[in-house]
Amino acid sequence: MANRAIIGERRQNKHKLKGNIMKQLLALICGATLIVAYAQAQTSTNTSTTSSNPATTSTTSSTTTSATNSSGTVTDYTPGAMITIDPGTGKPVHFVIGKKVQVIGPDGKVLTEADVKENAKVHLRLVEEGDHVVVDKINVEEK
Repeated sequence: MANRAIIGERRQNKHKLKGNIMKQLLALICGATLIVAYAQAQTSTNTSTTSSNPATTSTTSSTTTSATNSSGTVTDYTPGAMITIDPGTGKPVHFVIGKKVQVIGPDGKVLTEADVKENAKVHLRLVEEGDHVVVDKINVEEK
């Protein structure tokens, strides 16, 4: 009888060990997924300034910023101030326009801010500007 109790206890310990390994594996997969998602959200911007005067030197600076994107249909737009889009959920989302916003048309050409119209399909790039998240690029996908 004692042997059966020992064997039963070993089986329970074996099942607990398998359960713990599965939990650790799941946690590792979740952690790796978060790291990959964070790395993809990072963008790098390199700026280079050169001059034709041989006495001057060129400087290169590198900054890393976090950028996110949002897409939807324009429901309200005030050039230079704010844009409201419906991402397809029926719940409009409001965004502040950055100081240096770039508007790109469906053909890839640069447009003016006034060219963004209500009911246009747009893709917004959001960046941090100081302590706020603002729109710095508007891609008009469809007028």
